[in-house]
Amino acid sequence: MAEVMSMEDIRTEAARLNIDLSGVDWNSIRLPPGEDCGIKSDDDDLNEEDSLEFDAGFGNIIIVDNLPVVPREKFEKLEGVVRKIYSQIGVIKENGLWMPVDEDTGKTRGYCFIEYNTPQEAELAKEKTNGYKLDRAHIFAVNMFDEIDRFMKVPDEWAPPESRPYTPGVRI
Repeated sequence: MAEVMSMEDIRTEAARLNIDLSGVDWNSIRLPPGEDCGIKSDDDDLNEEDSLEFDAGFGNIIIVDNLPVVPREKFEKLEGVVRKIYSQIGVIKENGLWMPVDEDTGKTRGYCFIEYNTPQEAELAKEKTNGYKLDRAHIFAVNMFDEIDRFMKVPDEWAPPESRPYTPGVRI
């Protein structure tokens, strides 16, 4: 196998041998067919073990609740504030911030969805900003979008927990 050299090593060796590299067209250098010098090409087909696993869930999306309800003329300002807060934590996908608007009033609904590149960024955003105080009246409640099923199963009517009779236990 050929020896691997860094570009700096190549420049040093060329200077030692009095070779001028300024005239070399590096893009024109081609390896002989079939010779890969032990370096896997990006063009080679990936093996099954090298293939990426894609998560089909919504683990990279958070829901930010308790935002101010604002009219259309203040929408961009609110979106800018939310984007500024959440882009400090991770990379928000392009078109990854969506604030629903009430069609009847033209005002925001007080919550938004933010889509990050990774579930780890979304989880970190939830941890860092749940309970974030925007102002006196607006303290963020942040949840993962994947948790929506759990919230949908909450009954509309509150019922007290079932009480069990006391049974003495063993003291430790």
